[in-house]
Amino acid sequence: MAGSTVNRLVRTGARSASGRFVLRVVRDLGNLELVDRGMTLAAHVFTSILPILIIVGALRATLEPQADAIFAEHLGFDDATAQMLEKSLPAWAQELRLTGIVGVLLLVIAATSFARALERSLQTIWGTPKVSITSAWRWLATIAALVIGVALIVATRIILRGGGAMPVIEFIAEVAIWTALWWFAGWIVINRRVSLRALLPGAALAGISFAIAGQVARIVLPPILAEAALRFGVLGLAFSYIGWLLVLSCILLIAMTAGRVVYLTWDGRAWRRSSTARLTAG
Repeated sequence: MAGSTVNRLVRTGARSASGRFVLRVVRDLGNLELVDRGMTLAAHVFTSILPILIIVGALRATLEPQADAIFAEHLGFDDATAQMLEKSLPAWAQELRLTGIVGVLLLVIAATSFARALERSLQTIWGTPKVSITSAWRWLATIAALVIGVALIVATRIILRGGGAMPVIEFIAEVAIWTALWWFAGWIVINRRVSLRALLPGAALAGISFAIAGQVARIVLPPILAEAALRFGVLGLAFSYIGWLLVLSCILLIAMTAGRVVYLTWDGRAWRRSSTARLTAG
C-alpha cells in the first residue's frame, strides 16, 4: 500500500519540471545518506572547537572584556553560558601559554579532520575520484578559507550594526561572504576536479541558507544553550551545540546537492544516469 502511494507520488511529480527537480534532489540525498554525512561533519566541527577554545582560553588574558563579549555573542552564548564554557576547559589549557606550538598543532590536526570529511562528502555528491595524500595542502587551504570567512562574518556583524538599512546590508554581505567561502572551499577541497561554474549554484544556495540560519541562531540559539547549560551543565551544552552543528551540516549538504542538480538541469543532463552525469560534470 505504502509502495503504491509512493509510486503515484513519483509519477505525479515527474510530470512537472519542479517535481522532477525535487525527485532528483531527494534521490541524490538518499544516495548521499544525508543524516549520516551531516552527523560526521558536525562531529568533526565539534572536535575542532575544543582546540580553538583551548587556545582562545590560553590567550584570554591578552583580550579586552569587550572582545570577549563579542566572541561569546557570535558563538551564540550569553555571559553565563560563556563562563560555564570557560570553566569546562581543562586545567592544562593554561599551559599552552608556554607551549603555543602544541596548541596550534592540535588545532590543525582537529580542523583538517573536518576538511577531510567535507572532501569525502563532496566526492560522493559529484562522483569524483579520491585524491592522493600528496595533495594534502588542500585541507590546510580549506581550513584557512573557513577561518578567514568566519572572521569576515564576525567583522561584518560588528561594523554593520545599527538600524535602518543596516540589517539588510549586513544580510547581503553575509550571503556574499558565505557564498564565496563555500565556492572556494568546495573547489579546493576536491582538488579542482569540478569547475567553479558547476560549483556556483550550490555555493550560492549554501550562502543564502547560512545567512538565514545565522539570523535564526541569534534568536533561538542563546536561550537554548543557556537552558541546556543550566539544566545539564557542560554535557547539555555540548549536546545542544552539536545538534545545531548537525542542522548547519545538513543545510550545507542539501545546498551542495541541490546546486549540483541545478547545474545539471541548466546543462541539460539532470536525468542522465548518475555515474555519467557525475563524471562529466565540470
